Amino acid sequence: MIKVLDIVFKGTRTRLLLVCFILLSIATGFILLFANDILGQVFNDHVLVQNFDGLAHMLILTIGLFVCVFALNILIAYLRANFQYNSLSRLSGHYIARLLHAKSSYFINNPSAELFARLNEATFSVSFLLVSLLSMVSYGIIFIFYAIIIFRIDTFAGIFSILVTPIYFFANGWAGGKLSDLMHEKLAADGEMSLVTQESFENVNNIKTKNAYTFFIKRSLQVLNKIKKISVHESTLEGYIQGITTLLRIITPLLVIFAVMQFSSHFDGSAAQLILLYINIPLFLVNFANLFVQYIEYKAAKPFIAQLQEYGNVEIENEAGEEIKSFECLRTDNVSVVFDDGRTINLPNFEVKKSEKVMITGESGVGKSTVFNILMGIIPDYKGDIYINNINHRDISLSSLRKIFGITFQHTNAITLDLHQNITLGATITSDNFEKYIRLTAQEYQQDIKGTAVLSNKTLSGGEKSRLGLSQSLVTNPELMLLDEVFSNIDEALESKILADLFNEYPNRTFICISHRNSTKSFFDKIVDFNS
Repeated sequence: MIKVLDIVFKGTRTRLLLVCFILLSIATGFILLFANDILGQVFNDHVLVQNFDGLAHMLILTIGLFVCVFALNILIAYLRANFQYNSLSRLSGHYIARLLHAKSSYFINNPSAELFARLNEATFSVSFLLVSLLSMVSYGIIFIFYAIIIFRIDTFAGIFSILVTPIYFFANGWAGGKLSDLMHEKLAADGEMSLVTQESFENVNNIKTKNAYTFFIKRSLQVLNKIKKISVHESTLEGYIQGITTLLRIITPLLVIFAVMQFSSHFDGSAAQLILLYINIPLFLVNFANLFVQYIEYKAAKPFIAQLQEYGNVEIENEAGEEIKSFECLRTDNVSVVFDDGRTINLPNFEVKKSEKVMITGESGVGKSTVFNILMGIIPDYKGDIYINNINHRDISLSSLRKIFGITFQHTNAITLDLHQNITLGATITSDNFEKYIRLTAQEYQQDIKGTAVLSNKTLSGGEKSRLGLSQSLVTNPELMLLDEVFSNIDEALESKILADLFNEYPNRTFICISHRNSTKSFFDKIVDFNS
């Protein structure tokens, strides 16, 4: 919890907002005190004795004070909502960044759809928890001021009003505990529904071709029925709590006034006192009920702090190490990788020098992509040694290495943005360079047809996605480019054209390309056969 608070309150603006929130709550309380004093004078000095002299002035003052309370409550509500979504933004940004820097192995056992659902519900729930804590402070302050108002009318009235609060708590305590559990269950079920729906839409073509509509619909309905049962139970308990609150608001003023008349010698039973008690005792109870509701929401959201703690403890990549500024040479020495399933891949020894164009060939599963993943730090655990510029790969800063090395994966996912944004990924480049990258990766057709359209994985072919990934790598201007079967989804003629254009444009740049085709071997200075 301390870590979460540190993330949320590290900004001066958020701390200032919190101070303003508390000060406004206190100001609201003092205005309520003053407004009730004026209201008592209105009844005692004017209404009850039918003295209309100055009544209009007093009414305007009283109404103005309560309008001020109304305005302050609106401002407090605005600050509360602002705080909630500031908290959500800070928490989401922090933990998304944390997960993006996590070791790639973390994502093997945590599917992206499930990870998204759990992260989304956890950050939303914890932001609500923080707002509940903030609201408890505000309602607590107003609750105290209403207690002061009632005590000023009559001490016994204040004592009897406070004695009612345990009755409210005991009447609703069990329901509040159960409601807290149901809120937690519903959030988990909503996350499950998000996961199921996302998986259904991602596999829509497979569903169609396998005629598996019934399976996926039934799966969704099972989760929906779970949500329905939870929601019905939740609504019933909320109705029960609201009913108890309403009942006590009606009968408590009567009981308190009766008790005061029996036990208080200072209570004169004037109409003004009775009216003020009838007004303020229900408001006193409403603020206590609000405190109780915020307590329920606080309990419901607490388990999600543990979820964020799990994300906070995720092992991240170690980016420390020696900085490299350029690429000179690469050498592998008896490198092997043991995977979680026990499978071992032994990589052949090879060397690559600056400006060389190297092709890696071999059957599937012999470790071609594995060596790329090791070089880029995606697979950090391996045996043997790799030397870059005669420096051990393990001793090099990943951040500096990824500025020098660029990789294009065989499968590049499109982002739901236009072509320009998909290629640049936030980088600033000139229009001339953008057009050059389009030409070098043969994306002129995509630019003409889909240039301003929002792309997705379903609107691009495999070859288009591969060339999109290639253009993304060109934007970073790396000195060594790793091409992981980028051309497997395009024909040989287009592959030859792109390779020729790339090598002519960047004669001093180093390329290592994984490919199965013999037709393009003539483009390369060296062939490394992983089968051997």
